[in-house]
Order: sequence, then structure tokens, then C-alpha cells
Amino acid sequence: MHENKYLLISCCAMVLFAIAVRNEKIREAAQTHTNGSVLQTQKGIVDVDESILMKEPSLEIRTISSTPIAAVAVPIEQKRPRPYISAESYLVGNLETGEVYINFNSSSVFPIASVSKLYTALVVQHLMDSDKEIVITQPMLDAYGDAGRLVLDEKFTTEELLYPLLLESSNDAAEAYAQSFGYENFMEEMNAFAKEIGLEKTSFRDASGLSPFNISNAKDLFTLTQYLYSHEEDILKISRTVDFDMATTSDHQSHHFVNINPYSKNSSFIGGKTGRTDEAKESMISLFKQKIGPQTYPIAIIILRSEFAEREIDTGKLLDMFVEKMEKR
Repeated sequence: MHENKYLLISCCAMVLFAIAVRNEKIREAAQTHTNGSVLQTQKGIVDVDESILMKEPSLEIRTISSTPIAAVAVPIEQKRPRPYISAESYLVGNLETGEVYINFNSSSVFPIASVSKLYTALVVQHLMDSDKEIVITQPMLDAYGDAGRLVLDEKFTTEELLYPLLLESSNDAAEAYAQSFGYENFMEEMNAFAKEIGLEKTSFRDASGLSPFNISNAKDLFTLTQYLYSHEEDILKISRTVDFDMATTSDHQSHHFVNINPYSKNSSFIGGKTGRTDEAKESMISLFKQKIGPQTYPIAIIILRSEFAEREIDTGKLLDMFVEKMEKR
């Protein structure tokens, strides 16, 4: 009886000892995991040496999502210059001298959206009489959107339609120009004139910019702004007009056109155009006469593929960078 009692006590003691040893091992494993979990997880998945992660200044670990598999090593030299600008391409240059002050990815070609309408206006000025009558038809009104609020059977001169085209970015007005001229011929003229003034990477598929095949790069658009600045003051003047009233006549109703460009009320703004489509994201051309000390600089700021609602912010940052750069000279 006593022997059985001692045997039972011995067995209980052995079980308690085994449990204690197991708990101690669990505590040690947990402590090791807590001290190195992030680096071990990243190292195991993306195979990055721990010493690089901790010490190498040329690499930055960026976690895109909360899951460890999204951790990636990003070379700092591939990141965009600070301050961060969302645009995938941009350029700041002098309209008179051609000097480029700020430049990022300016050779890459992207859709340009309604920035195309600056070029549409340019071609209209060269191809069509200012008093030519254009009758608004249903196919013209079938273009996406109702900016300009044109009405079926209204009649406008080519000069009058420049206001809804450039102030409100009317796709109907752009279609009215191309269709009244002959669409195929109008597009041939747009592309031929682009080559004539030196736009090597620019081509157009429509007059409005709705087509993702209306493409260019920041370098070509800088050339375009220089041409507009030197030869097409009338287009720039309309593009910076804050608003414009068109009285009722026997040909058309009254219209009140309001400039959608956020810089139209800026005293240093001398013209430009905005654009937005899914493929182009946000594009923007802005021309300024920027006074710095005793000197005034005529500059163009060109933005391509800004994130949505970021084009004005990006332009403002580039303008600040330009001012800071000139103040240091």
C-alpha cells in the first residue's frame, strides 16, 4: 500500500517537472520571436540581408500593405525628388530663352487629355476664318459631357467657340470645329502642324483630348508653349479670361462661360489649360510671368499624369521650387 502511494507521488512529480520545462521553452521562443519578428519575417520572404536593412543608407524598406509579403526594398535613387510631386512627368522652363530649370521624366510619352484643346485652338486660328459660321448638330453634342451648354441648331463663329473650348473645356466645341471642317482633314492638319513646329513625339486622334491616343511628352509641350507665347497671344488671352458673357442673338442663346482653370485669377498667370481622363490622369500646362526681385521670368510649368486632384498642388510646388532656385542664384 505504501509502495503504491510513493509510486503515485513520483509519477506526479515527473509530470509537473515536464510541464515546467515545456513552459520555459515556450517563453524563450516567444521572447526570441518578439525581439526579431519583423526583420525575420521580411528576411524570410524577400531574402534581404539583415545588415542591409539596418545599416545600408541606399535602401529603404517600404511596406505597401499590412501583410509581410508586400515588404520590398526600394533604391532611394529611383525615388522622385523632394518635395514629393505626384506627376509622372514634369518640366519648368523659360519661354524666351528655352532654359529648363526643373525636369523629371520629360521625354516619356503620355496621354494629354484636354491639354489637346490648346492645340485645337491653334490649328483653328490657322485654318478657319474667324467669322466662319458653325451650326451645332446632334453629332457634335453627342461628345462626352455638356461643358459649354451648347444647344442644337445654334450658330457660332469660330472665334466665339474658342471661349467654351478654352474656358470650360467643351468637348462639344472641339467636335464642332473638327466636324464642320471635315474630321479626317482636321486631324491630318493637326498632326501635320505638330510636326511643322517641332513636336516630334506628339500625335492626335481627336480634337477634344478624350482619346487616349492624343499623346505627347513634356519636352514637346514646352515647345508648344514657347510657340504660343511667341506667336499666339490671342489664344493665351482667352485661356486666362476669368469669365465671358455672350449675349443672345438671332443665331444663339446667351451664354456665360466660366474658366475652370484654378490659376485664371492669379495676376502672374498668362495662360494655359487643364486636362483629365482615366488614362491621362490629370495634366496641366500653366504659363506665368513670375517676378523674383527686380527680374520677371516668363515660365511654363508642364505636368503630366498627376494623381487626381493633385495637378494644382504639383504645379504650386514646382513654382515654389523655381522661385527658391532663382533666389539662390
